[in-house]
Amino acid sequence: MEQRYSETLSGIKVNKLFAWRDRYSKQEYPYKVAFNLLYEMLVVEKMWDEIQSPYKKSFLNIGKKSFNNFQDAHKFVMDRSNIIARSDIHPIVENKYKSLDSIAGFNWASTRNRVLKAQTGDNKEVQEIELAYYFYTCGIELIYAWSALGYLGTDQESAFMQLTGMVMGGVDYGSYQSLLNFFGQTASMFYKPLPNLF
Repeated sequence: MEQRYSETLSGIKVNKLFAWRDRYSKQEYPYKVAFNLLYEMLVVEKMWDEIQSPYKKSFLNIGKKSFNNFQDAHKFVMDRSNIIARSDIHPIVENKYKSLDSIAGFNWASTRNRVLKAQTGDNKEVQEIELAYYFYTCGIELIYAWSALGYLGTDQESAFMQLTGMVMGGVDYGSYQSLLNFFGQTASMFYKPLPNLF
């Protein structure tokens, strides 16, 4: 049976965390994970209007395809994400890391405190940072894929179902915070905490 996009994505995100564990010192690692999480959250927040644009077609264009396949549509969304990351987010992310209190309903001030504790060897805090990274960045990647499916003429609910294999009530498709949380929840089914860092 073919894996759902959310399940495939899960493995990619966990492997990225393992790669960063190998790449950075134990003291650097918690900061790098949190920093990259914020970076990705700022990008998706900045491009939210673009992300939902394929679903805001006029009545006459509903179901009309803008791309012929998922790969092309997804590449388009990811290319836009990369452009926004470099031009708009890269210059401000360091300052935002230090000054933000919350983003997408997520308490960023407590994350900064977690990083400080994690850097002193608190494995519980490391695991909380890793889980937050996994939850939200899986959600972000699923939002990008959801947008790509919109460019193929897929409706919002069907796109959610195609990516996750689930139908969930209460999703506000007009709110990136709602969509981020629901996508994060579906991806978290596949999460297993990493071994202790310290």
